[in-house]
Amino acid sequence: MTDTTYNYSQHLPGDSEKARAILFIKFMLFSASLVPSAVAGAVAYNEGSFSWLPFILLAFILFFGQAAGDYLYYYFTHFHTDSRDSHTKIFAGWKPLLVGSVLQPKHSLPAGIFCMGLDVIFGVYFIFQLGWTAVYPAIAGGLIAVFFTPLMLKGFKEIVIFITFGPLCIISGVFVLTGEFSMTALYTSLPIGFFVTIVAYLKGAKFDVVKEGDTEIVMNLRRNIIYMLTGLAYLSILVLQFLNLLPPFGMTAISTVYLSYLIIKIIKNNKSKVTDYLNAVIYSLASLIITGILISISFILSKGNIL
Repeated sequence: MTDTTYNYSQHLPGDSEKARAILFIKFMLFSASLVPSAVAGAVAYNEGSFSWLPFILLAFILFFGQAAGDYLYYYFTHFHTDSRDSHTKIFAGWKPLLVGSVLQPKHSLPAGIFCMGLDVIFGVYFIFQLGWTAVYPAIAGGLIAVFFTPLMLKGFKEIVIFITFGPLCIISGVFVLTGEFSMTALYTSLPIGFFVTIVAYLKGAKFDVVKEGDTEIVMNLRRNIIYMLTGLAYLSILVLQFLNLLPPFGMTAISTVYLSYLIIKIIKNNKSKVTDYLNAVIYSLASLIITGILISISFILSKGNIL
C-alpha cells in the first residue's frame, strides 16, 4: 500500500460521485443566508411585524450578499492574487455560482460588484421605510464581503462567519422587518451562527489529502475545533431554552444531534475517506437547515400561543 501526497485537482473532474456531492454542497451552502432570513422572518412574525415584500427583499439581500462574498473570495484567492485556499484540496476546481458555465473566472470580480450593487438597490426600499439607520447594517455587510479574503487569510475566517451569518444577519434582518433592534434576535442567532461556522470550517479547514492504494484519505484535520463548535451549538440551544428565551418547540432543534454524531463519527479518527468527509459536510448543512426550520416554526407557532 502506498501513501503519497495526492493532487486532487487532477482527479476530481473524472470522479462523478465526488463531483455530484460537491455540486450538491455548492448549492446547499446558500442555506448560510437563507436560514438566517427564515429565522429573522419568524422572529419578526412572532413580534407582530411581518409582511411578505420586505421579507422577500431581505432574503434577496442576504442571498446576493453571500454571492458577492463568494465571487470576491474566489477572485482574490483562487484566480488573481493569492493561492492560499483550501479549494486546492477536496474542493479543487470550486467555482462560485455560474462561474465556468455562464461566467468566465476573470468575470468573478465584476460579478461580485454587480451583486453588491443589487443589494444597494434592494436596500433603498428599507431606507425609505426606516430612514438612514437601515444603512448601517448594510455597510457592515458590505465591508465584510470586501474584506473577508484578507481576514480569512489572517486566520479570522470562523469568527467572521459566525458574526456575519449569525448575529449580523439575524439582528439586521429583524431590524429591517420590525424597525426595532431585538434582543430575541441576538439570542436566537447564537445556535445558527455556530452551525454555520461548523459548515464553513469543514469546507475550508486545512488538512492533507493523500492516496492510500485506490482510496483518497483526509488526514490531519483539527477535530477539536469541530467538537468545540458542536458543543457550543447545542449548549446555546439548551441554555436559551432553560432561560425561556426560545419558544418551547425550539427545543426540537436538539434532534439534529444525530447528524452531529454522524459528523463526529466520520472525523474522529486521523484518517477519513474523502467520500465520507464530503458526507460530513452535507450532514453539517442538514443540521443547519433543520435547526433553522425548527427554530423558525417555534416562533411562528408561539405567536398564536399554540405551544
